[in-house]
Amino acid sequence: MNIREVIFEPTSVTSFSIHEFGDGQGPSIAITAGVHGDEQTAIHTANLLIKLLGSQKVSGRIKVIPICNPASYRSRTRCSPFDHLDMNRFFPGNAEGSPTMQLADRLWKETRDVEFLVDIHCCGVDGSTYTLALYEQYPEMKELAEALGIPVVIQSGGQAGQLFVESCHTGQKALIIELPGGQPGGVINAKAAEECCEALNRYLIRLGVLEGELHQSQVTFYGRINTLLAPHPGLFLPLATAGARCDKGHLLGTFEGHPVIAPFSGVITNLSQARYCFAGERMAGVAPFEKDL
Repeated sequence: MNIREVIFEPTSVTSFSIHEFGDGQGPSIAITAGVHGDEQTAIHTANLLIKLLGSQKVSGRIKVIPICNPASYRSRTRCSPFDHLDMNRFFPGNAEGSPTMQLADRLWKETRDVEFLVDIHCCGVDGSTYTLALYEQYPEMKELAEALGIPVVIQSGGQAGQLFVESCHTGQKALIIELPGGQPGGVINAKAAEECCEALNRYLIRLGVLEGELHQSQVTFYGRINTLLAPHPGLFLPLATAGARCDKGHLLGTFEGHPVIAPFSGVITNLSQARYCFAGERMAGVAPFEKDL
């Protein structure tokens, strides 16, 4: 009997690559992306960072995993085509579970030997760039978010099973970066990816892993995102911009001709494009200023 293997595409859906940099003499950091396969602005950011680090002297250790969920990446989906699970609800995973649970287990183990973790995600084409942190529970995360220098920092809801949430609970210093793009269909926001790569470079300089000039960036802290949902089927027309600050009562758009207003002063995290919304679908997200909580 003769068995031949024919490979028609080099993309693997059962393995992930880890790019490691550094001399080990300093802080250790893991940077992950592609936990959701359609969040490809995040993947592009990680690949930009890999190119940047290839020309830098790294005093410490950096792991970059640009595509954490290869099967999901190949199918451009949030959930795995193997078992239809959202991996970012099942960390630390299970070595004897379904494919997603096994993958979560391996990723979890690969990120246990670092002090800091940054997990990059996308919040949709209608979203904006912000850092997501558990700064209320872990006040030291404020300093790390300031080191990253992304202007908007939002308190996470702390959904169990997320990589960064479970990492924080073990004592790691972990953050999420949310970027515009991703859903639907793996859209990449190239400008947001480049700006995020610059923020990660600043972060690594502040941690003492890379050499470079320190820059102080102004960041503002916000509370949890409040989502405004369509009450019934109807036409939503946006009249604001995702990422912009807003005052209480600020006009975000109209729904069936009626004003959709900001419930408090804060930042518009996401704003739907003009479309017919159905009951329960998101029209906008607004996070309040921390001082107003």
